[in-house]
Amino acid sequence: MPHVLCLGGGYVAINLARVLRSRLRAGRVRLTVVSNENFQCFHGLVPEMLTGTLQPTDMLSPARRLFAPGDFINAEVQSIDLDGRRVTVARQLDGRTLELTYDHLVLSLGMTEHLGRFPGLAEHALRLKSYAACFAARNQFVEMLELADMEPDPVERRRLLTFVVVGGSFAGCEVAGELSEFLPLVARAHFPNIEIREIRIVLVAATPKLLPELGSREPWTSQYVESAFARDPLIEVRLHTKLASASSEEAILSDGTRIPTRTVVSCAGMSAVPVIAGLEVPRDAQQRIITDQFARVDGRTNVWAGGDCAAVPLAGGGTAPGLAIWAMTVGQLIGRNIGRTLDQARLAPYRFTGLGDACAVGHRRAIAKLNGVPIRLTGTAAWLVWRAFMLLYLPLWEKKCRVLYSWLMTAIVGRDFLNLRADAPMNVTRVFFDAGQDIVREGDVGTSLFLIQEGEVEVIKRGEGGTETQVATLGPGQQFGEVAVFQRVRRTATVRATTSARLVQIRREAATLIAGASDALHASLSRRLHSAPETETPPPRS
Repeated sequence: MPHVLCLGGGYVAINLARVLRSRLRAGRVRLTVVSNENFQCFHGLVPEMLTGTLQPTDMLSPARRLFAPGDFINAEVQSIDLDGRRVTVARQLDGRTLELTYDHLVLSLGMTEHLGRFPGLAEHALRLKSYAACFAARNQFVEMLELADMEPDPVERRRLLTFVVVGGSFAGCEVAGELSEFLPLVARAHFPNIEIREIRIVLVAATPKLLPELGSREPWTSQYVESAFARDPLIEVRLHTKLASASSEEAILSDGTRIPTRTVVSCAGMSAVPVIAGLEVPRDAQQRIITDQFARVDGRTNVWAGGDCAAVPLAGGGTAPGLAIWAMTVGQLIGRNIGRTLDQARLAPYRFTGLGDACAVGHRRAIAKLNGVPIRLTGTAAWLVWRAFMLLYLPLWEKKCRVLYSWLMTAIVGRDFLNLRADAPMNVTRVFFDAGQDIVREGDVGTSLFLIQEGEVEVIKRGEGGTETQVATLGPGQQFGEVAVFQRVRRTATVRATTSARLVQIRREAATLIAGASDALHASLSRRLHSAPETETPPPRS
């Protein structure tokens, strides 16, 4: 029986399985889908989940329901051998591998965040590619309101209530629009110490206009969104501007502007996943796999590609955009063409031209244009059309019902604003600081020690009249803050980055656990504690 192996469990895989379902039931073909998640996340509804309109699992569909009666394997793809027609996958529990063979291979692993795009992205920006990252972002928004409500320092309040969204794409615009509705709505009702005018949302776009996915078509769409944001007192749009770097306390833009913030959301910049990047196949300038008009990888008769990782040519020129509806239709095309190949029939070219464009901008407003319909919808009417399309393309009926129920309940009782943040199993994280930024400050209660990976820092003590004196410099391989961690004292010195610096931050719980597990490390730390200068003092007892 011919075996179709699909790598990736997104929109391409869902529609591939739908087209092949009758053949699967008849026993004429076998389908196996491999994904590192056992669910599919409907990204069109991410902005509504982020801001409490939908429950966190409303937009998730179980993979085994989506791909039945095909097989599903929940594993990571390790390697692909196109000549040998073999794929190696590894289970996430312990890395144990399994080798799969195929007759037809479908590549739909999408793209991953380009973490090296600017310093600090990997360490400090919230990313919305995976569901786990989306869930973390939802909790972050609520946590910032909670912290700001009790914060007396006006500088820190501004930092907590400033939200920087990077990327002028559909995702970036919809997130900014939803935040401009959600934050003041919840703050006004439940956070009495927050004034609405304190909330600030900065949308940063490197392009000259918003919604660059549209290209030159329908310029009025981006104009409407820009106009809507210009009238919103909470949103500030920065076009022709990139994010230069990010830290835990500020975002630095390409024009030199420094924005104090605790929240940077990245909706821009993708690169090929490593296993796809390692394949010897033709690629375009965006590192997408080049296919022919039938969605076959150039030079391969049994390898197909679709979704974000593929450049599928359009009949009118250009390639299919990285949007859900295009991935869905390419998945359908691949399913039909695999069936035609098995039947030894002529392949069908990709002829889809799109359904139209729609973008929600918060406050029950959107803009929509359907292909073939000479009417442009804006405002509430467009918002209803947008919601109808989201509901239509949800892959399972039970999820359509859950989303409808959540929309109804939100309209009646309001949005959820629970912070469901789970404690990290090990409090060890990477952090980034740009030159001139403080890593720890004099007077802070020390809860972490730091290991320097890259860059240089200086230790500064403040004297009378606020004068600062450098007492030491530290570089790669050195550490600071161990006295604070193990003796629970306040810092009496500031440590400031003199160059761009990457560090490993180890919180007290993890440091204590590590030190207790190694006699040699414990002895080394003890020697350092006894020889360290008195740069930290105990906090006053209450």
